[in-house]
Amino acid sequence: MSERDVRERDILVAANEYAYVQDLTKGDIVLYVGPTKISLSNTERIVELRGDRFVPVRADDPSLGVSAFTTASSAQYIVLENPAKDNAQKPMRGSNAASELLVGRKVVVPGPVTFPLLPGQRARVIDGHPLREDEYLVVRYYDTVEGDPHPIGAEVVIRGRDVSFYIPRTGLEVLPNAKGSYVRKAWRFPKPGGLHVRVTKPITVPEGDALPAGRYEAGADVFLEDGDGYFFPSENIEVIAEVHPIPIAEKEGIYVRDRATGRITTVTGPTNYLPDPTREEIVPRTLPGPVAVYVPPSFAVLVLGKTKRDVVAGPQTRILDYDEELEVLQLSTGTPKSDEELLETTMLQVDGNKVSDVVRVKTSDHVELDIKLSYRVSFMSSARERWFNVKNYVRLLCDHLGSILRGASRALSIDQFSSGATEVLRTAILGEKKDGGPRPGKLFEENGMWVYDVEVLDVRILDAEVKSLLDKAQRAAIVAEVTRREHERRREVHAAEATTFTVASELERKRAEATLLLRKMEEDARAATRERDAAMERQALEARVAAFEREMAALAPELVSTLRALGHEQLTAELSKNVAPLALLGGDSVADVVGRVLGSLPIGASSTVAEVITSASKNGERTKPPRA
Repeated sequence: MSERDVRERDILVAANEYAYVQDLTKGDIVLYVGPTKISLSNTERIVELRGDRFVPVRADDPSLGVSAFTTASSAQYIVLENPAKDNAQKPMRGSNAASELLVGRKVVVPGPVTFPLLPGQRARVIDGHPLREDEYLVVRYYDTVEGDPHPIGAEVVIRGRDVSFYIPRTGLEVLPNAKGSYVRKAWRFPKPGGLHVRVTKPITVPEGDALPAGRYEAGADVFLEDGDGYFFPSENIEVIAEVHPIPIAEKEGIYVRDRATGRITTVTGPTNYLPDPTREEIVPRTLPGPVAVYVPPSFAVLVLGKTKRDVVAGPQTRILDYDEELEVLQLSTGTPKSDEELLETTMLQVDGNKVSDVVRVKTSDHVELDIKLSYRVSFMSSARERWFNVKNYVRLLCDHLGSILRGASRALSIDQFSSGATEVLRTAILGEKKDGGPRPGKLFEENGMWVYDVEVLDVRILDAEVKSLLDKAQRAAIVAEVTRREHERRREVHAAEATTFTVASELERKRAEATLLLRKMEEDARAATRERDAAMERQALEARVAAFEREMAALAPELVSTLRALGHEQLTAELSKNVAPLALLGGDSVADVVGRVLGSLPIGASSTVAEVITSASKNGERTKPPRA
């Protein structure tokens, strides 16, 4: 063997490591504990435990065949399978002969600890279990425990409120939950709500426990309602489920069956209903609609029970009992209506319903037509109990009214039909108008259905040739009517123009008369104004004259004489000044001239005239110029 081969068969095992070497001649397995060097002979090989068998590994691969010690800290523990019979025997450094094992046994080794595994041993290092107040562990007895009466297989609950950190003893194992976690959460009593628990083993509960005091046999179900704090299961009691109230809104409901009697009741809202799962169960039910049926305005449903039949008209909400269901109507669809695809519905529209159909008719001259109509339908409130007597009211409506329309059409020619079909068809279905009022409509006694209006949407002639001829005739009639209306319009225009001219002439005449009348009124007003002004002036003058006369009458006679003297004097002066030249020219005396002048004037008595002449003569003599 070369030096290289020797080196490849040497295996170094460090401190806190170990390896298994199998003697190929005997089958024995020797434990080597480091630090050491293993020099393998040709009859030896490195093996390791995989599952339940020792399998060889390659000696030239340092990552195989050598394992670290099993180690646990103070917060861990080791579950060791197949422990040594002689617990006092400890593996030593180097080669260790095989030890007798207690196969099938299992011990718990708390930390801190470290050791190699003897050939045939297995170990699991598990963290210790810290517990809060609302946490717990489920521990099972897999072996008898000295001083503990629990049998193998018994399970106990370790509560966090009792133990804050737990490491099991030999004979006990902590069971993981479905998710692999050891620590479990205690059940908190829901508020509001409760817990559904089941007794797994007979138990007598004292006063002050979560369960009411008493004796419980295995399999008994208990409902704990409105408990406080946490509930910890035990080896005698398991929690089946939390129970929460079921919120039921107004006009909603659920079905509840009594487990003892089987009777089903309807619980309606508004409420938060908390069922007792030990006595009650919620019963689901498949319905064409919800348990709470809302019926909108102008609609109705028929509620059927084993012993009742109730027509519910909207708007309202009806909670169905468990034995109640809704009547399903099957209505014809399509245009024209047919039963090939029926519309299933629980809602009947009782007001403002609209049904369309196409009816094929034939006139008296054998012309076939398709009439598209729309029926307005309501259901009489007085016939409420009969509303659902006919499941397919659409078929009843269309069949009956179609028959009436076909009969009415056979009495009309195509020309009559095209000119006045709508009125004829409406009369045939809705009846004649009475005293100018509405038509009575068509009433169906079977279900209280009332047709109160019919609208003819379209009339289509099926024969194309007849349709063409009718179109031409209608076109000619339309042209003639248009021409007639155009002539009539022109006549109306001419008449309007003539009327307009007449009115304009009359208006002009009226305007001239009004102008003349206005002028006359203005002249009359001015004349009246002048006459009024003249009258006012006369009155003013008369007033002044009268005033003057009164003033003159009041004067003294001496004043009159004085004025007269002054007048004579003024007159004399003026006569002297003006008569002197006359006297010179005529060769007469001034007295003569004055006498002749004054004699022809009405100035008063002769004495007065003589006084004036004398005075004028004297003045004239004084003013007489000298002779030549």
